[in-house]
Amino acid sequence: MNDKKLHSDLKEESAVFFSKGKVAWDKSESAVWEEISVKIESVPKGKKVTLGSMMKYAAAAVVFLAVALGGFTFLYHKTVETLPGEQLTVVLPDGSEVELNAASNLKYYPLKWKFDRTVQFSGEGLFEVEKGEKFEVISDNGTTQVLGTSFNIFARDEKYSVTCLTGKVRVTSNTDESVDLLPNSQVEVKGGKLILTKNIKTENAVDWINNQFFFPGTPLNEVIDEIERRYGVTIKMANELNNRNFAGNFEKMYNVEQVLDFVCKTMQIRFEKQSDNVFLIVEKS
Repeated sequence: MNDKKLHSDLKEESAVFFSKGKVAWDKSESAVWEEISVKIESVPKGKKVTLGSMMKYAAAAVVFLAVALGGFTFLYHKTVETLPGEQLTVVLPDGSEVELNAASNLKYYPLKWKFDRTVQFSGEGLFEVEKGEKFEVISDNGTTQVLGTSFNIFARDEKYSVTCLTGKVRVTSNTDESVDLLPNSQVEVKGGKLILTKNIKTENAVDWINNQFFFPGTPLNEVIDEIERRYGVTIKMANELNNRNFAGNFEKMYNVEQVLDFVCKTMQIRFEKQSDNVFLIVEKS
C-alpha cells in the first residue's frame, strides 16, 4: 500500500469517527444552553432563613449536644479485671483504693463519680474508701453501702460475704434484708439469708493481701478453687472428694506443687501432674 492510499484511508476513518461522535451532539450549542436554563429555573427556590428560625435551629442543636454528652457520661465506664495468679491495686477517682485478688472484676463510671460513687464487682477485693457521698458496691448476691471505711468483699458464684475492718458497712441482700456491720464483724449470704458473725479475726479474712491462705474448715473443692485462682493453674479433682473439709493455713511463698503436697498429705489423698500447670487430685490407691 502506497503512502497516498494510506493517507486517504486515514482521512476517511477520521471523518467516519467524528461523524459518529457528532451524533451525540446533534443539537446546537444555543439549544443546549436553553434547555439547561429552563432546568435551572424549574428548581424550587430556597426558603428565606429568618433570625427566629436560626435561633430555633441553634437551640435544637444545643439540646441535642446536651443529650449526647449526658448519654456519654452515663454510659462511659472503666473495667479492671485481674487474671488468675494476679493481684492489682485500683485507685478510684476520689482516691479510694481497691486491692483486687486473682480472677476479680471491677467496673465503675469515672465521669459521674462525683455524684454517684457506685461500682459493680465480682471476685474478692479489699476496699479502702475515702469519706464523702454514699459509696456503693453492687454484686450479684448483694449490695454494700458505706460512707468511709475499709472492708473485704468475697463475691464468687453463689457465695457472698463482707467483712468490716473499720468504720461502718451496710449490707443488703437481693431479698432486701439488710444488716449494719461494725469493725471485726462479718456477714454471709446463705440460702438468701444474712448470717452475722461478730468479734472475728479480720486478718484471716484478708490473708490474701499478705500472700497467705487460711482455711478454718472449708470444703475441699473451695480450697482447690482458691489455690487454682491464686496460682493461675488448672486443678482437677475426683467428684467423691468434694464433700471433704480441709483445715489449715500456709503461705504463697511455696510453689503450687509444694502447696498441693501439703494439702493432699493432710487429707490422705494424692495429686498427679498431668502437664505444665495442670494437676489431678485423686484418692490414694
